[in-house]
Amino acid sequence: MHVRQAVLKDKEKWDSFVDSENGSFFHYFDWKSIYEARGRVYIPLLVENEFSEIIGILPIVKQKSYLSASLVSLPEGAFGGFVVKKDLTNSEKNNAISLLIQYIDKNFSRGCSTFTLNENLLETAKNGLQPTEILIKNGFTYNFNKITQLPCTYILELKQPFENYIWNEQWGHRLKNKINKSKKMGIVVKEDKNLRYSDDFFNMLLCTNKRLDSNLLSKDEVVERLKKFNEKTKLFVAFLEEEPLAAVLCYYQSSICYLSKLPSYEKAREYDANTLLTGEAIRNACENGYRYCEFGVTDLPAQTRWKEQFNGVKIPLRIYEKKYSNIRTILEKEISMIKWAWTHKQYIWNNRNRLMTKVLKREKKI
Repeated sequence: MHVRQAVLKDKEKWDSFVDSENGSFFHYFDWKSIYEARGRVYIPLLVENEFSEIIGILPIVKQKSYLSASLVSLPEGAFGGFVVKKDLTNSEKNNAISLLIQYIDKNFSRGCSTFTLNENLLETAKNGLQPTEILIKNGFTYNFNKITQLPCTYILELKQPFENYIWNEQWGHRLKNKINKSKKMGIVVKEDKNLRYSDDFFNMLLCTNKRLDSNLLSKDEVVERLKKFNEKTKLFVAFLEEEPLAAVLCYYQSSICYLSKLPSYEKAREYDANTLLTGEAIRNACENGYRYCEFGVTDLPAQTRWKEQFNGVKIPLRIYEKKYSNIRTILEKEISMIKWAWTHKQYIWNNRNRLMTKVLKREKKI
């Protein structure tokens, strides 16, 4: 076995490995241009055997921060981490994973505070809440909040016919009433097959990101996403008469529909346009033969409550962290907490009494 960094000519072989070995949509090689459009360094690593066959991959992203840099395993989506060939023995899998981590430590850790590894959700299914031993042996700590079980994602199993299995059996009266009410108020959902509303989609992203005080995507980045994955992407738009109010960007791979981006104008809330829009995207995925719908990263209780109405299975994300510099890590975490508090200031204000109670309880214990 040996490790090397994949290059453009490896793209076809890399993507075939992703499809055959249960990698996710977010493991595809084309994400390289998406991350690089944001000024990040995309590092696609692979392990080969003596016959030059890929037996494992681990794409990571190096992103600069205020004081140093950090390594992250696929920050865009709930699925990440290493993918190894399914027919390897446990010993061979552990060896491949160790080689990847050691290669990263040697070649990319300099000047970095941490390496955050989001483990592939397939490992969650196999290991439950138990940490993966080979990662612990390679210096990672396993971070999991047993109380909130956040961050997490939701996966809804799809079966046909939609009306019988999803609408009648899975979804409750409250959700169905919201969807029906949205339709009665005049909201219509259409698939934008020719990306005629890509500008509106970008403007909705701007509006949503500003509302949440989150990082803004440039228009070039949005266009790159829509064009790069054109054959595996659908854009659904919710209209009030001829006015677009909300949109959802869906990625498709094998049996899974990923609900990636759900931006909207403020006005969409009055009509529950996002709820109807999500429902119609799920209906479309079900009717086109997809077996699962994945709801993206969820890291706030408010997001949890909204997504749970669709009755998907909650799956906590498995996150590991390796520290390269304690000083840098402490400083970065302080800055990160300040940025989080500023980004979610509305959430903090709305829950100020409960949060203050928690702080007081901690002080009493100390």
